Amino acid sequence: MTNKTRQIIVVVAVFVIALASLGTVIGLLVNTGQLSEYSDGFRYELKGSKATIIGYEGSDTDVVVPDKVKGNRVVGIEKDAFKDLAESVKSIKFNCTYSSFSIANEAFRDLTALEKVVLPSNLKVIPGGAFRGCRSLKSVIMPSTVTEISENAFRECTSLNFIYNSENYSTDGEGAIKNNAVYLPASLLEIGSHAFDGCTSIVEAHFAKALEKIGDYAFNGCTRFSDLEVANDNEVTSIGEWAFYNTLLTSKENDQLSFPNLVTVGASAFKSVKTNFTYFALPKTIKNIGANAFAECTSANKFVIAQDAQLEAMGEGVFQGCTNLTSVTLPTEIKEIPAKTFMGCFRLLYNDDFVIGKSVEKIGDGAFAIYTGRGTSYSVTTYSRRVIKVDPENENFVITRLEDNKREGNTTSTYQQGLLTDTSGSTVYAYYGSYDSSSSNTMGKTFRFLDVKGDFLTNISTIRAYAFAGVDFEYIQLPTTIKEVGDYIFFGSKITACYTSAVPWELTKNSFSKVADGNPDVEVLLLKNTTGLEEFMRTLGEYGINARTYSGKLQ
Repeated sequence: MTNKTRQIIVVVAVFVIALASLGTVIGLLVNTGQLSEYSDGFRYELKGSKATIIGYEGSDTDVVVPDKVKGNRVVGIEKDAFKDLAESVKSIKFNCTYSSFSIANEAFRDLTALEKVVLPSNLKVIPGGAFRGCRSLKSVIMPSTVTEISENAFRECTSLNFIYNSENYSTDGEGAIKNNAVYLPASLLEIGSHAFDGCTSIVEAHFAKALEKIGDYAFNGCTRFSDLEVANDNEVTSIGEWAFYNTLLTSKENDQLSFPNLVTVGASAFKSVKTNFTYFALPKTIKNIGANAFAECTSANKFVIAQDAQLEAMGEGVFQGCTNLTSVTLPTEIKEIPAKTFMGCFRLLYNDDFVIGKSVEKIGDGAFAIYTGRGTSYSVTTYSRRVIKVDPENENFVITRLEDNKREGNTTSTYQQGLLTDTSGSTVYAYYGSYDSSSSNTMGKTFRFLDVKGDFLTNISTIRAYAFAGVDFEYIQLPTTIKEVGDYIFFGSKITACYTSAVPWELTKNSFSKVADGNPDVEVLLLKNTTGLEEFMRTLGEYGINARTYSGKLQ
């Protein structure tokens, strides 16, 4: 055998081995799903005999995903499988029956032409962002096996208004359903954050008993969402932050929205639910209520928190801006009324006295700034028929009654007013009453800290933030014993001038501001020739507070 022959034999052998190896590699790649195959327009990957759809290149606008492709079971669909047909595919129906069928996150995101989807019969999870931005999507057939609708699943699906668990339904006769309502599966346990955020066509929804959690922003901004039917014995324990913000949910005393097992209400969960949200009750299971949870619910007039509830935390401003609120029941053992809890609730003292319970240990700034934000067509005198009271067993706070005021032209009637203070009477938390520009006391028209006998209170040293928010009188004389005032003490009020002795007391840049983040707009008038005048004038000037001195006597 010549050398040349030997070389040819070696080359051929190497080539044969290479081909054999390549075949093995190709076989492995196909078998492990790293190379795709095609069937009826579907591109898919194989793992054994299980096929995952990774693309669609067909021409159908109404796409049907089969149970099998070339004898292989279809078990899932990958992200962006239809992205190249976003403006043409109008419906997708899954005939898949695999028990663990899965859909990848954002699998159908931004399919702007998609109008209808029939999901696989055994699907358990609607993944994150699955249909986000499908602006034309109107209806979804969602099987009764689904336990979770994940975050952003239907976010910004602005046309979505129908979900049901079967294609076999009737809108007539016995068992009829509405064809423009969202019937979530009986198996559903959790609605993820932002799941239906911005779904502005949803008007009505039905939650079954099994549902346990409603995530943050779940229905945020569903501006037409008005009718929510929840099973009477529902198991919802958690409603997330901003979950129903700016919706139109209906809840009335004779037809109330009820969550009997609720433990947590997130911050701003029901904020700005306005139209027919007149009554709401929280059960004894409630432990946490987030800040502003029911703020600006301007139609709400009655809230009830079970008296035997063991609240562990309640955030600021829970009822802030509920301008129709006239009745509130708080738990007997509540220990804190946080800042701004009732700020702006100017009807709160319209029908009933408000009683601060025996267990209250802390009251936050502006908790009872109840006149702030009142409507332009109402006056304080119209809505201040009742008073704030403190339970006799409370060891931390008292009501200091002030001299009743009289109105011009009315010689027979007097009007009650008072201060909510600590037990020593040195710290003022809130004023209640109806003193206005037509009122007077034994010393004239300027509001003064006079007790029921007409004598000056002599032990007030601190005025907390928002203490005189929204009052209707124009002039006030602070006690000579003042040492400290907080932010916005005259917030939203009609006060234009504050008289005081010039002693060096603590204040902040916003102490005399009547509008949040606004310039101080209450003039401070200081008695001449008193201790610390120059220093105090300098401090006021640094804060932009208009101040001047006057001669005379500070009563």
